[in-house]
Amino acid sequence: MFCIQTDTRYTEKLKTIISEKILTDHEDIFMPVTERMKKINGSWQKVLVPMFPGYLFASSDDPDELFQRLRTNLGKTIFRYVKLIRDDDYIIPLSSKDEQLITELSDENHVLKASLGYIKGDKLCVTDGPLKGREGQVVRINRHKRTAVLSIDFLGEKRNITVSLEVVRKEP
Repeated sequence: MFCIQTDTRYTEKLKTIISEKILTDHEDIFMPVTERMKKINGSWQKVLVPMFPGYLFASSDDPDELFQRLRTNLGKTIFRYVKLIRDDDYIIPLSSKDEQLITELSDENHVLKASLGYIKGDKLCVTDGPLKGREGQVVRINRHKRTAVLSIDFLGEKRNITVSLEVVRKEP
């Protein structure tokens, strides 16, 4: 698995172009998203928000050959908005730790589902969902918006991602 960075304005368009015109049967391109609750017209609804805005992730048995197909098929106008994490001679794959993080947090459709939990004193206890066992990484909770900010090490730097967390009760 490797990472493609692009301008956030082109992420969806680029994902569509690559999946329809460039990928073969055994390759995949995806953008991990988080499921969040948002109040729309007075009722709470689920919306999907990119987990890492401006990043696409691709899996291929031969990333260098895929890179050549990307360069050839995207053309210079679109390709200038694409940045692959690469060395001079080859594409650098995601570290096993980064790859594991993506697979642990998201489901098979690359969606980070909502978590459920409660607060006991000043300690968060997650009872269900992908945040279970990651309570120590939560740096902020917004009960009104039903979100939590998760601090993770990803792509060699600390990143904060906002995820859905439903706090069902608060105990003393």
